Amino acid sequence: MEALSAPRTLVVAPNWVGDLVMAEPVFAALAASGRELGVLAKPGLAALAELLPGVARVVPRAERDGETAAALAGGGFAEAVVLPHSFRAAKLARAAGIPRRYGYRADFRGPLLDPAVARPRGRRPQVEDYRELLAAMGVAPPASWVPRLALPAALRARGRERLARARTPAGEGPLVGLFPGAEWGPSKRWPMKSFARLAVELRRRLPAARVVIVAGPKEVWLAVRVHEESGKLHPVIGPDLDLAGLAALLAHLDVLVTNDSGPMHLAAALGVPTVALFGPTDSRRTAPAGDGHEVLDRHLWCSPCFRRHCPLLHHRCLRGIGVAEVADAAEGILNARSS
Repeated sequence: MEALSAPRTLVVAPNWVGDLVMAEPVFAALAASGRELGVLAKPGLAALAELLPGVARVVPRAERDGETAAALAGGGFAEAVVLPHSFRAAKLARAAGIPRRYGYRADFRGPLLDPAVARPRGRRPQVEDYRELLAAMGVAPPASWVPRLALPAALRARGRERLARARTPAGEGPLVGLFPGAEWGPSKRWPMKSFARLAVELRRRLPAARVVIVAGPKEVWLAVRVHEESGKLHPVIGPDLDLAGLAALLAHLDVLVTNDSGPMHLAAALGVPTVALFGPTDSRRTAPAGDGHEVLDRHLWCSPCFRRHCPLLHHRCLRGIGVAEVADAAEGILNARSS
């Protein structure tokens, strides 16, 4: 692994797609300060990390921490910004011998950080969680806390070609994406049959609309079920793509109907309006940032519970969101865009 030509800042990336997207303002602020950034990320997140501002190099995390630390030690990093709150993330930066290691004090890892910054108190949108870290580094806050991703023209063209290969219905009608997955757990998923009924309802209301079912590699079975239950008319697209390819696909949508998920945040950062379905997670923390989105949340007494499976077994926080309500929200967004 070749050494970097000059000292750089290492950003230890979060481990989830949505969390990495919501950290984009941090990358923008660090880049605006003149820093050249390297990113330590899980291999599956590398393609997304390369799209973030100021990133010169991505170091994929190896299976063994010793290999990862050795790779980082030869990178010429003068400082590290440890975004995850885990002990392991701070330990990697320390083991790599990076002299300055900024991170929040959590998980008994204070001695591994230099300096360890006190975690902020109170509830606020997650996109602003790193405000105190930037202040500790003497970095001015970003111009906006709304994540934004700009795709190269060639990458956008790849997304257009992928849609064409998926036999997306031709025409000038709006392109509607349905994302029925959520890798975090079943409790975050609006029922599969509801997504299928939504596809049918959108066909009835908006005959010119072109509906595609978006899936990641771990949600193919779910997307295929929606495809089958809705009449086998809407192509399944996305499970063979890396995150850059998925971004290129999402960028062409006019609206995405989605669970609280990584693709929800990715679409929002690309300027695509979303209908975001929330249940066991906190929409006050992780709603899609920016304008033009519709967040549907029942706000039950038992939510947000942050459980992967409904502990009360009824799952009403998401089952209580009706198909007509979701269709109204999607139709409203499309009408607003057309006007």
